[in-house]
Amino acid sequence: MDAHLETPEYLAKGTAPLSFDWVRQVHTLGPTGTNCERAALRWAARHCKNAEVFLHATMELAAEAVAKCRKSVLLSVVAYPHLHSIIYEHIGELKLMDVFIMNTDNMVLASSTGETPKVCATHPAPEKLIPASIERKFVTSNAQAAAVCARGEADGCITTLCAANEFSLTILRKHGPVPMGFTIHGPLQATPASHPSFTSEFQNPNRREFHDTESL
Repeated sequence: MDAHLETPEYLAKGTAPLSFDWVRQVHTLGPTGTNCERAALRWAARHCKNAEVFLHATMELAAEAVAKCRKSVLLSVVAYPHLHSIIYEHIGELKLMDVFIMNTDNMVLASSTGETPKVCATHPAPEKLIPASIERKFVTSNAQAAAVCARGEADGCITTLCAANEFSLTILRKHGPVPMGFTIHGPLQATPASHPSFTSEFQNPNRREFHDTESL
């Protein structure tokens, strides 16, 4: 036991509610149409209405961007396959600051042909929704799965209903919304406040896809 080691300051302060008024950027997984984007917009509307949402090709790239900007947070999801690696890679820079539950969009099995697919594009997280007999083609997000299917690189996909409709795919099966946990990670030195900053209505802040060659 390492009982002699000092408890990190942010743990010693307990679970006092945090104000997120200082947040100007929320980074998460893109492209547009992901459940993470939807969750980021909803969380930002409640906690930091002046923040802009940035979308990245992977959650790892989103975390790297947050580690470089003290006025930003990462929105991740508990089903992300390598969330644990992100947490420990940035343990000296970022901490878990908030957790909330929100339903995902309706998760669907969709097809570009209207027939049962032979190859199905999917993010690794929901791949168990695909029948075992169907070949998997792994991609970086649910929204990307729909785009890959629409381009003909796969004849089916596991995606969100929103993304399937955007690309005019045929819905073969609806799995319904999934109650999902989303996590907020921010800088170690963020200051807790006595009251959380909730709003009663959700408003959409500005958002755009973030190309990692751009500067913050």
